[in-house]
Amino acid sequence: MMKKIFFFFHILLMDMCFAQSPGGVSGVSVWFKANSAQTPALTYQDYSGNQNEIKAISTQNQPNYTLFNYNESLNFDGVDDYLKFPYLMETMDKTTFFTAYQNQNTSTETAMFSSEQSYEKEMYFSTKNIFRYNNEQINYINTSVVDDLPSFSMYTRFGIPSEKIHSVIGRTGISSMYVGKDIRSTAWQNFKGKLPEFFIYRKILTQNERNRVNSYLAVKYAVTMPYTEYYSSKSKKIWKQDDFTDYPANITGIARDKYSNLYQKQATSSSENKRLIIAAKKLAVDNNSNDADFPDQSFLVWGDNKEQLLLDTPTSGYQLFKRKWKARFSTETSQTIPTEVVFSIKNILTIPADKKLWLFIDKTGQGNFNSSNVEVYPMDYVDTDQNVHFNNITFDQDLSGTDVFTFALGNKILSINELQQPTCIQKKGTLIVNVKGGKAPYHIQLTGNGVNQNLNVSTAQLSFPDLEIGIYHLIITDADGNIIDQNFTVNDFNSINLDLGPDVVINSGGSAHFDAGTQISDPNATYQWTSDNGFSSSSANITVYEPGTYTVTVNTPDGCTKKDTVKVTRKRENGIVLYPNPVPKGQLFTIRIISDIKENVDIKIYDASGRLVKTIQDNGKDYYEIKDSLLVEGAYVIVVKTTSELKVFKLIVTN
Repeated sequence: MMKKIFFFFHILLMDMCFAQSPGGVSGVSVWFKANSAQTPALTYQDYSGNQNEIKAISTQNQPNYTLFNYNESLNFDGVDDYLKFPYLMETMDKTTFFTAYQNQNTSTETAMFSSEQSYEKEMYFSTKNIFRYNNEQINYINTSVVDDLPSFSMYTRFGIPSEKIHSVIGRTGISSMYVGKDIRSTAWQNFKGKLPEFFIYRKILTQNERNRVNSYLAVKYAVTMPYTEYYSSKSKKIWKQDDFTDYPANITGIARDKYSNLYQKQATSSSENKRLIIAAKKLAVDNNSNDADFPDQSFLVWGDNKEQLLLDTPTSGYQLFKRKWKARFSTETSQTIPTEVVFSIKNILTIPADKKLWLFIDKTGQGNFNSSNVEVYPMDYVDTDQNVHFNNITFDQDLSGTDVFTFALGNKILSINELQQPTCIQKKGTLIVNVKGGKAPYHIQLTGNGVNQNLNVSTAQLSFPDLEIGIYHLIITDADGNIIDQNFTVNDFNSINLDLGPDVVINSGGSAHFDAGTQISDPNATYQWTSDNGFSSSSANITVYEPGTYTVTVNTPDGCTKKDTVKVTRKRENGIVLYPNPVPKGQLFTIRIISDIKENVDIKIYDASGRLVKTIQDNGKDYYEIKDSLLVEGAYVIVVKTTSELKVFKLIVTN
């Protein structure tokens, strides 16, 4: 079965003009987007304002229309589909070139763009000879295979003065560009796949401008820029470091940004096409058909924690999925966006007749689904393609900025209980019950440890305070006879054993994760981590990369303290690793090289424009641990070459 490649491709060369405005960056010389409203000869429309015209040589060469993240796209057949447009390359001094595409031929290298009669300004770009960003790494130029990784790509090359200026008459020249075809005699095969949009600047963009343009493409075509902050056309951060640290995968969004001519009303990640879809108002066949309306400068962006789509341990009548998503909502108004959420359970879950799927939203953005801050929504229906639909879902209703959400398989009614355990001073516990999805009135029975309460209530929320230490049994029955039956335990604080688990051995470049908040129910508790290697943190959970002895001290507001220690050691493994990634600017990152033989090492660090920033060399060792730092935020390419191996990393330096 043919696999598909989704990826972007960002080329920096040399020279061009001005207009309007992907990412709100002015000066675009050519801006072609698919538009089925055009005449058959004009398969792309130029939005630059420069009236560039692109054509198929004949109807036989004309691509068809298709969709790419619900946006119109041209679909090239890989046989005889290609387009041509005249383009003045003879006077080029510098060029920045962007495109989004989905490759459908992973067996061989195929042509994306080529130029004719451009002489020393020639441009030949294929599906293979580019820097390709993806969720894990950046692959080096001239890669050995064409893979199926969703990617964001960059290629840098610097031009030279043209010797063919005599070919230019006024604003015209003799050079042309081909889309989907290699015009050379030793040609690549024609491109097969989707190509919705490409544009060219006759200038080199600044880091901020690249961030805005890349963010525009990433949101519109749902291609993840890993460990990278996303920006609006006004340079406002719409996906932040706090978001991608724990939710780095399948970043997608709906957005309206008039300065980018962006109005994305529904979206699904290119990496997991149609596993999760979020649509403003109601899902439609395509973006143009969606009749939702929301204000300019509104952005709803989400990403997941990379966990598997598996159900976790059963809790109180339901099982949450291990995968969680974070949603960030940004707006210049107080108007939220009502949405339809569609989650495909195909090949991962069958819903039994006595169960239903639920959508859990933690309004605090912390991923705590056992508190009064959780909103729970039952599914509306399952369609014939095994898509579960949730209607009228509004994220970030409190305008706090973020929500965390997931799905759960549960009973037809749920009780989302918040159990406030005793502390070293408050000797009794409290149970707060929140009934979701049932029909009032409710019969509630609480028994155990000398308690026997039978209540008939019409409210879905109630509290049981002053519970002594012990085991309790809760039964809730709604008016339709649906039942919740669960046990819970009120613990003596002094008996709670803060346990980080056994000591951990990590692989070279690997990490260990610890969560000290698992046994601590007080949401106002504070955490302090220390280590003999200098590490410190005030988070409840941490991820560490270095060997050492790690100690956490937990303090509650009423003066209770818990402490535990865990030891992390490293297993020696041959190879080249870089960590941590991302890293804050000015802080150290490490390149570790382990080999069975003595190696020479040459390290080159490039910024996003392709400029060589730093070179590091050493020789004669079988073990290197090279530490360095970078003072400017952005994306860097680090090429590590030893006697026996070449490895390329994308390092994200955050603010």
